[in-house]
Amino acid sequence: MKNFRMRFRRFKATGILAALLGAVVFFCGACAMTAAEKGGESSVAQVASPQAPVVFPVFTGEKIRVAVLPMGLSEQAAKRYPHLLQASVGMGVHNMLTDSLYRAGRYRFVEVQESVIKEALHQQWLAASGAMDENSAVQMGKMLGAQKALYGEVYDYSEGKTEKVKGLKVDTIMNIRVGVQIRLVDLETLEYVPATGLGTGADWGQACQRALDAAVLQMVSR
Repeated sequence: MKNFRMRFRRFKATGILAALLGAVVFFCGACAMTAAEKGGESSVAQVASPQAPVVFPVFTGEKIRVAVLPMGLSEQAAKRYPHLLQASVGMGVHNMLTDSLYRAGRYRFVEVQESVIKEALHQQWLAASGAMDENSAVQMGKMLGAQKALYGEVYDYSEGKTEKVKGLKVDTIMNIRVGVQIRLVDLETLEYVPATGLGTGADWGQACQRALDAAVLQMVSR
């Protein structure tokens, strides 16, 4: 009887230990699975990060003929930062958007006359009236012989400074944030794909390019 009790206790202890080990293995496996599942999300978040450079996926299909129309500037951003209300700034955004689309490798561009761009900049950017309305974008895109038209606006802009002390020297670093919204509309079906992007940087050009890259990446992913 004494030997039986000792064996039973050993068996019971072994069973408890096995159960505990099984629970630990299950918990670790669940954590690993959760981490693996979240890996895709975190990698996407890293790509879409305002600071991270954007890498566009490789595309070998047929390219779309698109008319890239000048971006608009929101009234709120213009009121807070009136130095944005310059034709050169608006034209710079237009060129950076075209560059982002070119690097995405999915589009062919129709030529937009300089007079058309200047007129659109005057109505959308210099007037700080926001994005071009869809009807105007569709009409202009059809006039240019495109399949799709792309337009949008810079809806958010802010400036800040960060000071870092190095010994007896204080370095001031600019922090610029830019938020953009774009829309790619089919000129026949009027179906559209919206996208937004946020970028930060030490200057306007860097922050704006990152925001546009992020928006174009979101658009092609959709």
